[in-house]
Amino acid sequence: MPEPQQQQTASIAVPVISALPETKEAQDKGGLEIAIVPAVYTAEKIEKTTTRQANPSVGGILIASIATGGNASGQVYVQQVTEESLRTAPDRLQFTVRINNKLARVFRGQGAVVQFNVAGKLQPFGQTDYKEFVEGIVPPRNEVAFTIYGPPLTSLPERGTIGIFLYDVVTATDVAGNVTEKQNYEWFFGYDSRPVQMAVQRKVTQGFIDVSAFHQLLLREQQEKTTEKMAPR
Repeated sequence: MPEPQQQQTASIAVPVISALPETKEAQDKGGLEIAIVPAVYTAEKIEKTTTRQANPSVGGILIASIATGGNASGQVYVQQVTEESLRTAPDRLQFTVRINNKLARVFRGQGAVVQFNVAGKLQPFGQTDYKEFVEGIVPPRNEVAFTIYGPPLTSLPERGTIGIFLYDVVTATDVAGNVTEKQNYEWFFGYDSRPVQMAVQRKVTQGFIDVSAFHQLLLREQQEKTTEKMAPR
């Protein structure tokens, strides 16, 4: 038996990231042009449902009796609360790395190192992910885009400067394949946030469901809580 939906307003801070004036989006060194572009962040709604066993009202018992033909054995009366909230998407620093290979040989990202510096602090490697870039291959005269990931937004200050550094990017080798030239690239971005408000709803539903279905719901909710706790902060 659903109750009237309750509507309220939720607010969340959404990042705004833009390149600082002294930073060139595309940088060409040794015939390898690399550009880095930040993700566009938005606020999105998510739903979370909580289920608990409740005591049925007289009306609830009558409705259940009619629905089950007077046989409510194997049923449990529950209350489900479904609440909308807001989250930022994506939920961590994310940049697209576009590589324009002007060289006469294949570019391989293997051996390169990516570093994130946020508000003057070097971010731990455990909170960054640039596997896609370092395992990337770009044929000669081709352009390919990769994604690199920084720390979760929840670990960042409200505002500051983000530095992204690509070290030891190979731009030349000899006939034997030995590295003869490496280049370093760096970008600096301003980081701020803007509040976003959206209407969210809260819905309460009560009624009888199968005992097995009730236990499955509880198990799923417990798994979701465990996943949230394990998520990087």
